[in-house]
Amino acid sequence: MNVLEILLLCGLMGMAGQGVRATVGLKSAAADDGKPGPQAEFNAAYFGLSLMIGFIAGILAGFGLGLGEVADAASKMDVKFLLGIAAAGYAGTDFIENAMSKFIPSLSGQPPAVQRAALVQPFAGAAPSSAAIRTLSARVEALEGAAAPLANPAPAAADNAKLGPALRAVAPGVPIDVWVPALNAAFAKYGLNTNKRIAAAIGQFMVESNESFSELREDMFYRSASRIAKIFARKFPTEAAAEPYVEKPEELGDFVYANEEGNGDVASGDGSRFRGGGLIQLTHRNEYAEFGTAVGMTAEEVAAYCGTPAGAAMSGCWYLATHGCLQLADSWAISRITRAVNGAAMLRNADRIAYANAILGQLDG
Repeated sequence: MNVLEILLLCGLMGMAGQGVRATVGLKSAAADDGKPGPQAEFNAAYFGLSLMIGFIAGILAGFGLGLGEVADAASKMDVKFLLGIAAAGYAGTDFIENAMSKFIPSLSGQPPAVQRAALVQPFAGAAPSSAAIRTLSARVEALEGAAAPLANPAPAAADNAKLGPALRAVAPGVPIDVWVPALNAAFAKYGLNTNKRIAAAIGQFMVESNESFSELREDMFYRSASRIAKIFARKFPTEAAAEPYVEKPEELGDFVYANEEGNGDVASGDGSRFRGGGLIQLTHRNEYAEFGTAVGMTAEEVAAYCGTPAGAAMSGCWYLATHGCLQLADSWAISRITRAVNGAAMLRNADRIAYANAILGQLDG
């Protein structure tokens, strides 16, 4: 094989890996991952861009592994080796995507909202779908390690005086006088002490709880059975089954979240009581109880507390700090934070990246 053929093979394998990720991710979003929210929308241009990124990641994997080894593996039909390159297309995409979303929007000179509409669309990633991908060989880990120097340098210490102006610029709907004190108290308590950590957190908050931080409780009010059946596909196989819950938010919550993660049955009222709450939308009794232990409250007390700005901020920062997200913020791995917060569906991941980048630009600038 000549060099071009080897690079083409690497690129195609990387593209295949990214194609699997995108396809499974869209399917996961449609099937509901247990934390419903705005549904990921298929966008052909963004899908094509993702495949191109996978192609590039595959080529980088080829260089990292050695073109001679790739050629040898291809001649011997070493499927395991080639799958490693495909998985590199999957694993190597995040750092390339983050880098592009960091620099491309700034070229337009447009406000963040305009940039998001023009350049990024909600898109769903996916966790590896098989044990073979999850237990990928050290070759892929080595590739990710080689990519680490491309990440942003060590994070700068936070300048909390800039938080209010940053929110005004990126999220003008947020009441600054209410949220800046609540956020600063939570940041101090849970170690969000750098601009990167703060920006990564706010990027997640702006999707989970609306750009104005106004949705501190999961909205279970739906006007159509078709929408209910789409959001909670696991619970409602048909629209007819969802019809009794139209415009009945408490009944819907009690039904769809019954007997899950510490919740009682439908009659207990736990489903509605422990629906999504706070800036990160904690869900289910077990999760509320875990946060309650940290702040000295019962699960029931915490459910009410998360509906206040102070409780919403504390619960959101607690979640990020206890789920490894602060370290991910240090390396600016926003997509991996999205996975930790939203699961395999990774709903509106591109928006989370754009918001985080915009806030970081304000805090650093």
